[in-house]
Amino acid sequence: MLDSWLSKTKFKEAYEKFVKKVFLGKISANQLTIIGLVFGLISSFLIYLSGIFLALAISFMVCSAIFMTVSFFIDTLDGSIARLEGPTIFGGILDIFCDRFVEISIIIAIVTTDSTKLIWPGLFSLAAIVLCISMFLIVGGIIKRDNIESNSKVIAYQSGLMERSETFFFLLALIILIPWRLIILWIFTALIFLTALLRLRDAYKIFNS
Repeated sequence: MLDSWLSKTKFKEAYEKFVKKVFLGKISANQLTIIGLVFGLISSFLIYLSGIFLALAISFMVCSAIFMTVSFFIDTLDGSIARLEGPTIFGGILDIFCDRFVEISIIIAIVTTDSTKLIWPGLFSLAAIVLCISMFLIVGGIIKRDNIESNSKVIAYQSGLMERSETFFFLLALIILIPWRLIILWIFTALIFLTALLRLRDAYKIFNS
């Protein structure tokens, strides 16, 4: 939702001018994607360590939040670089793989810090992510194949209630707001499920029109 809104503002144009000036020709989109993955996995590992070394939990959480923020920032860079360079099929696949890898690793790491309380919302959140990304890929893939919508991405992008920006803010809240993790994780799960249902509704409108 936020991603779709930002893409229609002047911020996107200004941001891509900055990326073109600073990064274009110096590093590739795929290299940035891998670097973002590494930062995301370090973030999840720090969360895991916070559950083991309780005396240093706050320090680990702060560092984890910083690494995750850098990971998501790099994710915005690789998308901009890809558009400037010209997107590739493998680049799009790699980006989707790395994004989901980071999100899932962070959720699993969060659950390990208090598995007794967080195991069920954690399992349901992972199930919701699988359902949501399945709807995204199936519908987007069919749209791209049938040329229903012109799009430079690997699949036609189907916007939704929970997109990359919303996911970032929820994961950041899960890392920082330790006492509220149970509630935040259930809310996150419900919104992901709702996004999947809304995409199913959109698919019905598209393919039954």
